[in-house]
Amino acid sequence: MAAGVFIGRVGALAVSLGVGFALAAPVTAWADAEESSSSAESSAGSRAKGANGVGRARGSASRAAQDTTATAPRRSPRAAAAVPATSVADVTSRLPRAAGPTRGPAQRAVPALAASAAGGSSASVIAVPVVAPRSVVIAPGAAAAVTANQEGEEHPVAANPIADLIRTFIGDGTVDNPNAGILFGSGYSYTEFDDTYCTAAAPCNGGTGGLIGNGGNGFNGGVGGAAGWFGNGGNGGNAITAGAAGGNGGRGGVLFGNGGNGGNGAAAVGMANGGAGGRGGMAGSMLALGELMLPTSVYGNGGHGGIGGNAVMGTAGAGGGGGMAAIIGSGGTGGTGGAIVGDGGVNAKAGRGGNGGMAGWLTGAAGDGGDGGNVNGVNGGTAGDGGNGAMGMVIFTQGGNGGKGGTFGGGVTLGSVTGGDGGNGGTGAWLIFGSGGVGGDGGAGLRMGDGGDGGRGGNGVGISDGGAGGKGGAAGSMKADAGDGGRGGIGGVFGNGGPGGDGGVSEVGAGGRGGDGGDTIFVGNAGDGGNAGDGLAPADGGNGGNATPIVGNGGNGGNGTGGGCGGTGGMGGMFLSNMGMNGSPNCGGGMGGGMGAMAAAP
Repeated sequence: MAAGVFIGRVGALAVSLGVGFALAAPVTAWADAEESSSSAESSAGSRAKGANGVGRARGSASRAAQDTTATAPRRSPRAAAAVPATSVADVTSRLPRAAGPTRGPAQRAVPALAASAAGGSSASVIAVPVVAPRSVVIAPGAAAAVTANQEGEEHPVAANPIADLIRTFIGDGTVDNPNAGILFGSGYSYTEFDDTYCTAAAPCNGGTGGLIGNGGNGFNGGVGGAAGWFGNGGNGGNAITAGAAGGNGGRGGVLFGNGGNGGNGAAAVGMANGGAGGRGGMAGSMLALGELMLPTSVYGNGGHGGIGGNAVMGTAGAGGGGGMAAIIGSGGTGGTGGAIVGDGGVNAKAGRGGNGGMAGWLTGAAGDGGDGGNVNGVNGGTAGDGGNGAMGMVIFTQGGNGGKGGTFGGGVTLGSVTGGDGGNGGTGAWLIFGSGGVGGDGGAGLRMGDGGDGGRGGNGVGISDGGAGGKGGAAGSMKADAGDGGRGGIGGVFGNGGPGGDGGVSEVGAGGRGGDGGDTIFVGNAGDGGNAGDGLAPADGGNGGNATPIVGNGGNGGNGTGGGCGGTGGMGGMFLSNMGMNGSPNCGGGMGGGMGAMAAAP
């Protein structure tokens, strides 16, 4: 047997044994591209050196096996030229690749040697080229990812179970997995459409946060993601589709954090209605104790409501309501109602403002109501009403103020506009130091449009005063009437009644009536009535409020205009109390004095 043939067969056997060991042993390291290129050059040099040694080899079979495993495969120049490299590539491309994070060229090269050795051709064993592979990157959770080598062939990249396990507990949300890790991380915020995870066919909700982490923002009217225990809720997404509603803000942290703001509603077209603004997120969750609902969060503010979508000839969207605060915190402000734009007309109506969010249960300011939408369409319309202020809670908490009624804008060139009514103020603190909210002012009218009425002041509850009534809106210039002033809020157990709002003015019609003053219920002075607004037709002043029968002065009546009567003074208390004075002109009627004053009279 020739020495070359003997060495070739023994070398093939050794390579086959090496292949078995390589397939059974785990891969411990990968060489980069530069190292692979250096290995290729070193192997080529070894083969060139070994070409002379093969012709002189006369050793035993064990020496031949040792040479073939310790150095690069030995071949003669004639054997290398007999088998082109392309034939080996054809063979290796048909062989199965082992699964796992091993490099593509390394997986093909070893089986190719084994297969050639099994066929008994030493030339095919020697002619396997060494190709430097591209670097492979394994991303966390990339179980289905693929990569390609320099030959353009793709093969799967194995998942990283350790990274996936860590991501389950720690990590921010991603586009394909928007919720954060259970322990730490913020939810994913969508910002644009794609063809897979966020499409125009449906709202895209923000991801939820971890126990410590913020919620993600919504998109296309999607809901903001809720926070975990500590963090802020995500903002609701602004609506994109015509007439769609904005997304609600996400809930704040269960123990600490603010609620997210509501998204804006989308504008309408033609006779359609605008989308409503999203509701502001609440701060924390609610714990039900029978019929009593208590917040779980220690501190956090409610989110603000979104703005309503505009309309052309239909009804604009209402503003979103403000979110409720935590045990300590302020309620969110209601969103502004949508406006009338474009053509407008008699059937066009602007959106109502959203209601304010409730204050913190222990302390904090209550949310104000949102303003009503304005009319800016060419042919006019009706402006929106203001939203109501929220109630205060236990201590140091003032009720929210009512939103202003909507009015007209410079774009109204032909039609008339009726002003919107102001929203009502919220009630004051239950115990101490927190008056009722002020009523919102009515909006002004245009041309033949009347002015809006002022909102009612909020009532006091504990040691707190009632809020003032809002002012009436001015009337249009073409025989329209002005809005009435709002009534003052009732005083608390220890507190004064709020004053009534003044009526609006009118150039050719009647001025608005003044609002009545607020009463008291135990100790405190009653509120004065508001004055009537100026106008050509008669308008009465508001009546003064009545004080408690125990201690307190009665409120004075407001003055009338245009031939209208002044309001009557309110009743005073029995002890150390004064009567309320009638307004001017005095048309008679009313108690006109306190009970104590009547008892002292001769």
